[in-house]
Amino acid sequence: MYAILISIGTALAVVLGWALVLFPASWGWGSFFGIVTMIAVWIIIVRRIGRAIKPALERGQALAQRQLWQPAIEAFESVLPMGNWIPMLKGQMYGQIGTLYLQSGDRDKAILNLERSSKRVSEVQLVLASMYYKAGQLKDAYRVLRRAIKANKKAVMPYHVYAWMLHKQNDTAGAMAAISLHLKKDKDNPTSKEGLLRLQNGTKLNMATFGNHWWALGLEQPPQSMGQVQQARKGFRQPPKNPNKGKKKRGKR
Repeated sequence: MYAILISIGTALAVVLGWALVLFPASWGWGSFFGIVTMIAVWIIIVRRIGRAIKPALERGQALAQRQLWQPAIEAFESVLPMGNWIPMLKGQMYGQIGTLYLQSGDRDKAILNLERSSKRVSEVQLVLASMYYKAGQLKDAYRVLRRAIKANKKAVMPYHVYAWMLHKQNDTAGAMAAISLHLKKDKDNPTSKEGLLRLQNGTKLNMATFGNHWWALGLEQPPQSMGQVQQARKGFRQPPKNPNKGKKKRGKR
């Protein structure tokens, strides 16, 4: 936010200085150079902040890969103050932090942070909605999905997860309405067209279409042929099912 205010303030100073001091009444050129200045100042600030937070982000990712959840969380939390400078940065960091708390097993803190995450990151909103649904908090799950749909109008998966939950609760009409809402935004989408047809024919939605993005939510069990699906965001790994697998046994000397 600060970056926007500084950019606009600098642009106004250029416009007023040009049109009132240097070249009186030359508002056209003043506005032009003001816009150029605003863009240049914005780019400079964003790049400097990007360089400043890069080490913390890389450290957080590295710690998360090693499953050192609390140090990784602290690394991402150190970036939060910079969210006052760049729009949406805080929301992205809260999404990362909430995901790490979920990995560590702290559901309450995971929800607290995921609720503050960016609504435009639909993957995070789907994780949060799934957590509520599995806990029987249907109203909260639906609330999260509705706002995810509002913020990501063309993203197909939030509509289908919402429809799946409604259909699971025997609300077929509501499920069909959710899919139809997406078709209003993307009338030729094959996934939504098939989903609506399945609901009209009295069959359940085929969520396997979304692959690991769906299975990772933990709302349905994947086929055995797929093996274990990691319930985590891309970039974070879970402990192996058998840590000793692949190691050769040492023979007796």
